[in-house]
This record gives sequence, C-alpha cells and structure tokens, in this order.
Amino acid sequence: MLHRMQSGGTSAAPSLYDGPVLHIDQPSASEIAERYLRSLIFSGQLAPGDKLPSERELAAHFGIARITLRAALRSLEQYGFLVIKIGSKGGAWINDAATIRSRWEDWMTANKDRIREMLEFRRVVEVQIAALAAERRTARDLKLLAAVEVPGTVSRPTLVHWHFGFHDALAKAAHNRFLEEAMISVRGELFVPTDWDLTRHRIHDVEGLHGRILDAVREKDAVRAAE
Repeated sequence: MLHRMQSGGTSAAPSLYDGPVLHIDQPSASEIAERYLRSLIFSGQLAPGDKLPSERELAAHFGIARITLRAALRSLEQYGFLVIKIGSKGGAWINDAATIRSRWEDWMTANKDRIREMLEFRRVVEVQIAALAAERRTARDLKLLAAVEVPGTVSRPTLVHWHFGFHDALAKAAHNRFLEEAMISVRGELFVPTDWDLTRHRIHDVEGLHGRILDAVREKDAVRAAE
C-alpha cells in the first residue's frame, strides 16, 4: 500500500511502498536477438543446414553492435542450434534436426517447471487471441486466415510454417499487438514436441482444428473460437 505523508491537511507524494520488492528482468539486446533467431528455427523459416546472413547484415537488421550479435550467436551455438565456423569461408549454419531436438530435450529435462509455466502461458495467450479475433476480425483478416492453406509438400519446415502461419494470421485478427508479441516471444522460448511432430498422420486433425476456429471467427463466436 502506498502511504502519503500528511502535512497541514494536504497529501504529499507517496513516500513508502509497503509490499514485496519486485525484481523485473529485462532481456538484453543479445537475448532479444537470440530469441528471434530461435523462433525462426522453430517455425521452420530457418531449416537445418541453412546459412545465416553475415554478422554485418544481422547486426544491421537488429540495430545492434556486432559484438552484441556475437553474444547471441555464441549462446545459440552453445545450446546446439548453430554451427559456427571461423575463417574466410566461415559463418553460422543451422545445426542438423536431430542435434537440435536432442539438445532441446536435454534443456527441457533440466527446466521442467519453466516448461510447464510456458505451456500454461501459451495456452492462455492462444485462447485469448482466438476469442478477440472472433470479436474484432475484419473482412481482410478473414481473407488472410482463409488463404493459409495446407502445403502440398510434406516436410517439417513446410508443415510447421503452415501451422504457425495460421496462428500468426489469427493473432493479427485479434488486433492486440501485446498479445501478438507475447505469442511470438513464447514461440522463441518454447519448442513444443507436437510442433516438431506435425507430420502427415496429424495434418488432418490440425487442419480440422484450424477450420473450426476459422468458422467460429467468421461467425464472430468468441466462446466457440476459444474452445
């Protein structure tokens, strides 16, 4: 509770905060760059074997110093997501899929509580996005959602890109940039095995789910969209 010092019957500015001290961790520039690159890997936009742009290009893209970018790349290399080679023909490449999954499973095992919290956060965000999209969608939003079609070529990058593409369009239809940023943030932090295993035997189930959400959004049924 904020206490105000009384002086001559008037209230002064708050002087004390009677409560716990809150420690808010703000991500550094290198952490933000790392999360963004990780989200591209998990969405399939950066596939195993792909080479990243040069340090100069990446640093300019993020608006950060090259030394700051290197910290992000070194962290991704340490976790096993990147392979970095030094020299005139050097650069940074996305590691192979098996290594990425293996290293992430190690991380998941060591961070079970964090994974549980992120899964809970993701569910809350996705439900709220679907409900708001149903309430606020425009005709243009519906066109963008309907345009996200199942890819003809079945591979992890194409299927995950399709799956995330639908949810990206849904987030834009919610017209809340904080929720949209939250979804992108948790995607960069969380690798969900069901996203990895989005293969042909599940594609019809996921396509059906997308269809039901789209129908609810089209009919502006927020309750059904959030189910």
